[in-house]
Amino acid sequence: MIVPQRRAGFLLRLCCLAAVLFLTACSPRGFLAPPASPFNAEEVNVILRHLSAQGTLVNTLFCTGTLTSKKGITQQEAAITIVGKRNPFQIKIEITHPWGSPIANLIADDHRFTLILFPEKQILLGSVKKGKRSRSFPIPLDPASLWSLVRGYPVLPQYAHAGSPKKDVIRLFNGQNSLLRRIDVGFSPIRPRACFFPETGMTQYFGSFEKDGDIEFAREVTLKDSSAGTSFRLLVKHVLFNPLLPAGVFQVVKPGDFKTILIPEEKPGEHTP
Repeated sequence: MIVPQRRAGFLLRLCCLAAVLFLTACSPRGFLAPPASPFNAEEVNVILRHLSAQGTLVNTLFCTGTLTSKKGITQQEAAITIVGKRNPFQIKIEITHPWGSPIANLIADDHRFTLILFPEKQILLGSVKKGKRSRSFPIPLDPASLWSLVRGYPVLPQYAHAGSPKKDVIRLFNGQNSLLRRIDVGFSPIRPRACFFPETGMTQYFGSFEKDGDIEFAREVTLKDSSAGTSFRLLVKHVLFNPLLPAGVFQVVKPGDFKTILIPEEKPGEHTP
């Protein structure tokens, strides 16, 4: 039980605390910390030149690592092997169980993709133009998203103009003023943290940056689809940039007893869940 004097002291301290909170909430903006400024035009140009220069440093790559998929409380991990070429764009991804049995093989170029799903015994064939996604393989299949994922660095599209709406954010627009990319990036050092792809509604997050000579890359890339509640984390264990790739490396044997399914192109604005 609080005695009267102690009770009075307690109430006094409580009133003082309430007054401080009230005055803080009602303080004019001049008394609060000013919001951080967006990048100015010169800073935007410096950042975009740096990102663009990094994009030219890697034309081929080979890497191995792990791919962790998560949906809700369900999480699965698989081994992954990637071979890629930037120009002309070709990529091959092999996903296997930790004990070695295959899960999926993906072959893609600038126009088409072939996706072999071993558990389902299916071969999916389709166009990459709309970033088509399968329920069984919900990773975007368009070249820009794929190359950003495996390169560990965002790819800049052809854009008409750029702007910085707030601190550490750059937006790229086309000639119709439609958003092409949103890039979250630090300035000192220049380091991309995230890249949003409006066409697919997915965001890539980059972490654990390293350098191989002049090449900057993230060993950890997380791909999130908020609308579907899914995420994929690519953790690169071993990587080799600009290797000489052997002939036929982008070919894959299609099992004869698998069902072939032709995937139609999406209509504008559609996203397959």
